[in-house]
Amino acid sequence: MTSEAIRRAALGVLCGCPLLIAGCTSVPRATNELEAARAVYRSAAANPQVQARAPVELELAGRDLRDAENLQRADAEPARVAHFSYLAAQRSRIAMKTAELRAAEAAYAMANEQRNRMQLDLGQRGGAQPPASSGQTAR
Repeated sequence: MTSEAIRRAALGVLCGCPLLIAGCTSVPRATNELEAARAVYRSAAANPQVQARAPVELELAGRDLRDAENLQRADAEPARVAHFSYLAAQRSRIAMKTAELRAAEAAYAMANEQRNRMQLDLGQRGGAQPPASSGQTAR
């Protein structure tokens, strides 16, 4: 083998390696993002508070996750799979935070209602009793 043939072979290998590496790195990224999205969605879907207080948000997350899975099965561009995986994960997180917010709003409303009832009870009790001594005597 001549030195020219060795150079050409080495050049071919050097040019082919970056392409091979670039092709291999994009698929696992999309797969990793899809797995992460699945994990976040499962966590949200398993939470009864999310199911009860944020069903619409959870459904949107599920749609995006199904889209990502369908794209992956169809061997779509990894960037599209990663995009829909990201959307699914974010929507799952939004569903969890929405459920937390709605639970806090419900707790606030309940506490406010209890406070109002207590004030009403105190007002009714106070109205039936004579006022505390004000320094004047009844004649």
